[in-house]
Amino acid sequence: MARGKKHKLSESYVGGNMVNEHGSKNAKTQEPAKLEAKDVYYEEDGLQRVYPYYHRFATHAKGRWVGRTIFDVFSKEFRDRTKEYYEASIEKGIIELNAQKVTKDTVVRNGDLVTHFIHRHEPPVTTEPLRIVRETEDGLLVVDKPGSIPVHPTGRYNYNTVTNILQIKHGYASLYPINRLDRLTSGLLLVGLNPAVAHRVERQLVEHKVQKEYVCKVKGEFPEGKVVCSQPIRVIAHKLALNCVDPKEGKPSETEFEKLFSEDGYSVVYCRPKTGRTHQIRVHLQFLGFPIANDPLYNNVEVWGDDMGKSGALPQTASDNKGEKEEAEEQAIERPQKMVGKCDGDQKNDAWKVLVKRMENWKDRQDMMEHINDCVGEKGPDKCDKCSNPMLPDPKPDELSIWLHAWRYSGTDWTYETPLPEWAAKAADHIERVKYCPGKESA
Repeated sequence: MARGKKHKLSESYVGGNMVNEHGSKNAKTQEPAKLEAKDVYYEEDGLQRVYPYYHRFATHAKGRWVGRTIFDVFSKEFRDRTKEYYEASIEKGIIELNAQKVTKDTVVRNGDLVTHFIHRHEPPVTTEPLRIVRETEDGLLVVDKPGSIPVHPTGRYNYNTVTNILQIKHGYASLYPINRLDRLTSGLLLVGLNPAVAHRVERQLVEHKVQKEYVCKVKGEFPEGKVVCSQPIRVIAHKLALNCVDPKEGKPSETEFEKLFSEDGYSVVYCRPKTGRTHQIRVHLQFLGFPIANDPLYNNVEVWGDDMGKSGALPQTASDNKGEKEEAEEQAIERPQKMVGKCDGDQKNDAWKVLVKRMENWKDRQDMMEHINDCVGEKGPDKCDKCSNPMLPDPKPDELSIWLHAWRYSGTDWTYETPLPEWAAKAADHIERVKYCPGKESA
């Protein structure tokens, strides 16, 4: 478990403002100082970590905040932290109005700028480096992305992202990511170094002029020969990144698969998606009954039930289990900030409500286990001395990525590929027979 270390980000650098350990500003710059990798990243226990730092969140006062004290607004509108935390933060000056220190009794007025400097602890990622495959003269950057690293800032990730690593460690300035790769997926990522090349390649993707080839490792003995899955895919819950086959409301989707080899109860499979739906390969493999073996979302019996989503089977429906439906509705009332029981689009589908609720419950159990693991010992969990948040446990090695790799992309006049990952190394003897060749209808 990583410990906080004192450095430029933790007490000096906050979004272009220089701040001391009490959070008050003592200098301003027009532009944020250029960050050096040694001031942002460090490696410990086999993981790349980011020094804890303050991050500035600012917004103008909402109508319902006007006339209330700043303490009342934060303690009642933002309940993810304790009243004691907000009281201390106001006293330290890391919660302010119009760039001025306030007291807990200061009243929020119409038009006030409310600012909160939050002490952030980013999750660690793999130490495996981003590899530059190619940089073209017209400004296309081709990167081999390891699993565990998000492409751009999202959620708890900011500096431990592809775009920021490329800027801070490799010196690139403007970056325009072109294709999407999930955080847990490794492989080929296309990044424009200028808007023109990004737009050109994006158009090729939209017009289906780019052929994408992946490899994955699934449970079971995958069938011989080419297997095509054309099941429509629908987003069930955006906030949970949950997708499912839906023949009625799903968007057209098609993926070609072909087994490369099998070994020890697993198969390494070549994948060629013809469309670009979110989680398309993962959802289609689940539908076929061969989920990616270490996929925490689509190979999860706690979420999908014993059938694991094969042939579109959903967990027991609420109509079959009235208690489960009522529990979902009760949780939605008790925890309105959660997604429990709520689906995108057709919210009347009880089976999807149960699926979403099961996913929420599974995530809650993971959070609870983290808390329990943190609390082992007489003194309880280690906590940050600045924000009092518990230091979360490190991800296990098998939680950093899934066995899905973007191997090769081919456009109208270009082809780029990455080395095969270690778990698919033996596929090198088989992949030549199935890979995409221009001029042929299929690989």
